Amino acid sequence: MNKSTIKEETKIDYSLWENGNDANWYSDDPILTRYAERYLSEAVLHYVEEQFKKTGALAAGPMDRRAVHTDREGAPKLIRYNKKGEEINQVWYNEGYRQTVKEGYGTGVVAYRYDQNAPEKIPFLVNTILIYLLCETEPGFTCPVGLSQSTAFVLEKFGSEQQKAEYLSRLASWDSDNFAEGATFLTEIQGGSDVGAAQTRAIKNGDHYLLSGEKWFASNCDAEVAIVLARVNDKPSTKGLGLFLVPRTLPDGNRNNVTIRRLKDKLGVRAVASGELILNNAIGYLIGEEEKGFKYMAEALNVSRLGTGLSGIAIARRGFLEAAIYTANREAFGQSINKYPMVRETLVNMITEIEAGWATAAQTIKLFDEVHTYDIRNESNYSLLRILLSLLKYRGSELGVSAAKDALELHGGNGYIEEYVTPRLIRDAIVNPVWEGTANIQSLEVLKTLSKVGSSVFVHNLRDVLNTISHPAVQDLTSFFNREIERLEKLIDHVLNQDDYTQNALAKKLADIMYDVFSGVYLLEEAQYDLNQKQDGRRVLAVEQWIRLKFDQSGDKGILANFSVSDDLFESLVCFEKKAI
Repeated sequence: MNKSTIKEETKIDYSLWENGNDANWYSDDPILTRYAERYLSEAVLHYVEEQFKKTGALAAGPMDRRAVHTDREGAPKLIRYNKKGEEINQVWYNEGYRQTVKEGYGTGVVAYRYDQNAPEKIPFLVNTILIYLLCETEPGFTCPVGLSQSTAFVLEKFGSEQQKAEYLSRLASWDSDNFAEGATFLTEIQGGSDVGAAQTRAIKNGDHYLLSGEKWFASNCDAEVAIVLARVNDKPSTKGLGLFLVPRTLPDGNRNNVTIRRLKDKLGVRAVASGELILNNAIGYLIGEEEKGFKYMAEALNVSRLGTGLSGIAIARRGFLEAAIYTANREAFGQSINKYPMVRETLVNMITEIEAGWATAAQTIKLFDEVHTYDIRNESNYSLLRILLSLLKYRGSELGVSAAKDALELHGGNGYIEEYVTPRLIRDAIVNPVWEGTANIQSLEVLKTLSKVGSSVFVHNLRDVLNTISHPAVQDLTSFFNREIERLEKLIDHVLNQDDYTQNALAKKLADIMYDVFSGVYLLEEAQYDLNQKQDGRRVLAVEQWIRLKFDQSGDKGILANFSVSDDLFESLVCFEKKAI
């Protein structure tokens, strides 16, 4: 097989690659290319696909090689003082990482959304595919990318014309000499998820505000453009919070009064400088209205949550690719280890989880664009978007951890050695369940939305989709999910009828079931699309495997049915061989 690009109809032979770096992570990813083809217009895909291919090669090649050094000896360091004893508060980055920043932002991962030369408005799916590719190699770099996207998005939606001209233009710049990174400074020591406990103060001073306080965990802490939550009055909880644009360098060229006290020594994603900040009358410019800061920051978090969930799926994809290649080349007891049934089942389950993740991710991104790119917003689609963002963030993040662990295990002892990528995948994956709200917080977010709109928004959407599925090859699966939707509706209504304490206790269990059903229904819809457009039943097999994984009714985990992964199932799901039905 040529190492550059696989053909749509070609089964992947993983033994022809030595490791994941031999592939192009866009062209050789049949899932990613397929979703780009289905959900991007022909004009947009033609405009951006060459950049997708270049980014697939960049991520798999030089960026990945540099990430190894940054993860180890080349992690950022804080330089507090210069040789004269003057406080300079600079973060040192190795030269390789600086090149990654230049090339990474040069892909248009932030800029495409604001591209005035595009044939039509660029949907967020374009930026999402780019960040997904970058996440497969260096989540420590894509954290600043995600924060820059979030900062740009807030200014796009709520910033003044002057703020857009001076700061959004730089966040969205293709020019590496003019480009500025963004950050969101939210967390304080007394209040991680309890944002309303924030104590940083903002006092009006002419045309700006003076901010004083501490931020306990600020990633990309030396970003040029930060948005910062601060208290503007003594109203309780989040009601008294405003949102401020706090530049690192002021318009007169002087450095703003923000001190980096120290950098966090993190388990993973070591490329991003995460620090503790002290704001001492730092100059900030109000974004929007004074008491709507939390509302604005919540929209920034939604962008970050989307990116965090996708990061988990991207790490899962990298782990799967490395494991598929390794097990195809590694021999034990006279044959390659991917011939053994438990190895095969692990790989089949990994790719099924990735397929289900993309089925949900595609709908989340589609809704995001509907609401925020094309301004088709109503109570129903915005509520559904909020639910899906939390579900995707929760389960996508968890998938990255479980898949990285499975990939490491499939490498055996070698998987624990730093010469392989799997230890870094584990370290980088484990932060995603924590960043931007834990699984518990995401489950409570889902519950909060359900408490406002009831079960109908979520359930009706699923029923509407099932009503479009009529292919005779999947009627049994359609009937199965009709029953599951009916059961889910009863479960949602049951939870909503409980007292607050019991609702909180049940929220995570309910979120899991909602994700499993949603992913299954939309994976089935994607399967029908493949049947109708390509006469390919591969995704039908993925739906069936998803049901085995998440809806086992027997209680014996397939033991009495003597389930094992057949050659046909393995070649179709893992190797992407077209399945005739």
